[in-house]
Amino acid sequence: MGHMNFAQTVLSHGGIIKPLIIPAYMNQGLGLMNPSILNHNGKLIVILRAVNYTFYHSEKKIFQHPYGPLTYLHPENDIKLRTWNYYLELDDEYNVSRITKIDTSSFPEKELWEFVGLEDARIFEWEGKMYTSGVRRDLDTKGTGRMELCEIDIREDEVKELSRVRIEPPNNPNSYCEKNWMPVLDKPYHYVKWSNPTEVVKVNPETGTSETVFLEKSPRIGADTRGGSQLIPWKDYYVAVTHDVSLFKSETGRKDAVYTHRFLLWDKEFNLIKWTDPFSIMGGHVEFCIGLAQKEDDFLMTFGFQDNAAYLLKFHEKVLEEMFGDLKVKRNDDWKKTPFPTMEFTTSINTETGCVVDCVFCPQRTLQKSYKGERFLSLDNFKKCIDKIPKEVRITFAGFTEPWLNPNCTDMLLYAHEMGHPVSVFTTGIGMKLDDIERIKDIPFAGEPNGGFTFHLPDRERNAKHPITDRYIKVVERFGELRDKIQNFNVVAMGEVHDSVSHVFSKAHVHDMWDRAGNLSRESILKPELLNKKDQYKSFYHGEKEKTCGCLEKLYHNVVLPNGDVSLCCQDYNLEHILGNLLDQSFEDVIPKDNSCFNLCRFCINGVDPK
Repeated sequence: MGHMNFAQTVLSHGGIIKPLIIPAYMNQGLGLMNPSILNHNGKLIVILRAVNYTFYHSEKKIFQHPYGPLTYLHPENDIKLRTWNYYLELDDEYNVSRITKIDTSSFPEKELWEFVGLEDARIFEWEGKMYTSGVRRDLDTKGTGRMELCEIDIREDEVKELSRVRIEPPNNPNSYCEKNWMPVLDKPYHYVKWSNPTEVVKVNPETGTSETVFLEKSPRIGADTRGGSQLIPWKDYYVAVTHDVSLFKSETGRKDAVYTHRFLLWDKEFNLIKWTDPFSIMGGHVEFCIGLAQKEDDFLMTFGFQDNAAYLLKFHEKVLEEMFGDLKVKRNDDWKKTPFPTMEFTTSINTETGCVVDCVFCPQRTLQKSYKGERFLSLDNFKKCIDKIPKEVRITFAGFTEPWLNPNCTDMLLYAHEMGHPVSVFTTGIGMKLDDIERIKDIPFAGEPNGGFTFHLPDRERNAKHPITDRYIKVVERFGELRDKIQNFNVVAMGEVHDSVSHVFSKAHVHDMWDRAGNLSRESILKPELLNKKDQYKSFYHGEKEKTCGCLEKLYHNVVLPNGDVSLCCQDYNLEHILGNLLDQSFEDVIPKDNSCFNLCRFCINGVDPK
């Protein structure tokens, strides 16, 4: 086959292999397969699948059976392919010390299809309750497969199934067969539904519904890598055994398959970071692993061979370390090279009308043409992003549009503050209500550089086109009352303060206007109004030489968009430099390396030579 024989590797490193057997009278000597294992407070427990058939697979393909190389041999008086599950306990030498058939009598089987029973049940504990979870396919005449979550009660004299919850997939109610979801041991009701690309779902145990909570954009492994064991915490990661399957037709046109396995390694945010080459467990074509546990420095892996035998492999974690190689995943912590790391959030982008304030010196038309995705950043997605960002990073509510055009902006600001982040704000106040002000007025807004609570007022020249209403004036007046109480509060404008609010703020700081690293020059084609104002903003070009960022924040003042994409900086209205997506990736994987050079920096006044 050309694949490593993992059992031989384990044995050569001092590991052991043990058969998992129950007395023949319990199962008429028929198939035992696909065991799952759990280290439950130091006790090793196993769920062993027993079936009423014997499976035959033609490994060498020399003699073709008329029914094909994959053949089920079952009793003449029962055409169903049945599964029963046994609860086992292992002693310190990994011998079976207890065997108890799981009592499922409270839930009689429907037997509407040829496969009957809970297949390939993983064993785990969530919130103090013991569960098995596998696929059941006998509830309709088509064999529709759904994962089931089954609570079990383990007593000295019996193991009884207490409940069954049939889980519907999150996105496709017409899916034919859902199987091999991998429970995450330390995250109750979370499964890895797919390995490649990784999809994590959370299940509601009361309703049986599920939702996708993490999804990588594209596959990382060039193979059909599917589910397998539980995900178990290991070091700073999650590790699991998964399987690849190659399905094909035999010479006589019958179904055939070859199964191989891999170890996969995820970080704690479910980003897939390492995977081994595929391997055979004992050299067979049909092998299947659904169990992985750790006890002290040893791993315990349980698997089925040819659907006829069940085994346990014990190996030291050094075997896994050797297979993965360097486990010191080099995380990008270059953001620590500035004392002012910042992540801005653009809470909404309207690609049809742009920001309602439509400042003349803001390249909104350019942004509208470049952005693709959701109009509003949802509160849930904002929280997912914040939960990935180190607490030392300041969260700024500004971005490419007015932040309070998103009605959830105040909740977002409060969440970031409650999570321990320094926060700052740049706002025109458009979209704010008086209640928003009361909820945020006592937050200690972070100061310079580019921080504080900056309130952008309308100007007489109408360079900024605030929709000035009675409600808006009341918002301005309330900020006027609180100007000395809100930490690091300041006001700015693009000219003289507009008469409608000058009774509150008679003056405001007017910044020099720059062309947003070349974006205003492009914007003038889309916004002719700019042609008459070219003398009011400055441009800069460093030439063809590569430049990086010379801001105090260095390259670490990035901007999250409503779709989760992260843009290089607040000048990148053309979205020329999208660094990654914070919903799909970790913070460290998204941010650039220090001294990286970008085209945008050649047009920015803050562009400098890389060191």
